[in-house]
Amino acid sequence: MLWNQCQFAGRLGRDPEMSYTPNGKAVLRFSIAVDQGKDQPAMWLNVTVWEALAERLSQTLYKGAPVFVQGRLVQRSYTDKNGINRVSTDVIATTAQLLEKPKTNTTSANYEAEPHPFSSSLKEPSDYPF
Repeated sequence: MLWNQCQFAGRLGRDPEMSYTPNGKAVLRFSIAVDQGKDQPAMWLNVTVWEALAERLSQTLYKGAPVFVQGRLVQRSYTDKNGINRVSTDVIATTAQLLEKPKTNTTSANYEAEPHPFSSSLKEPSDYPF
């Protein structure tokens, strides 16, 4: 049995682009650069993610983020802006994961740490009991 399965680890080349089909299905598109080894140029791949996975990833992925992608390869033909016929190899992802902790948007405006229980009573070093 022949099987079209691939997996790559790389970094996003641009922020992901989220859109929806006319039927309301979520589609997330982004590109990744995959390291090919010493003295070799990066291999660039276009990645498409669908539905619930697309919606989850759209909240955490960003330009430069390390990501693991697993799915199947598809080839598509297109004509570039100069009228030249080209072929693109894309990944339709069935699994994708951010390879680092997600960035948080925590700011002082929406997050205040709990004060230490002794912070108000011990203001000066001379107040310390030792």
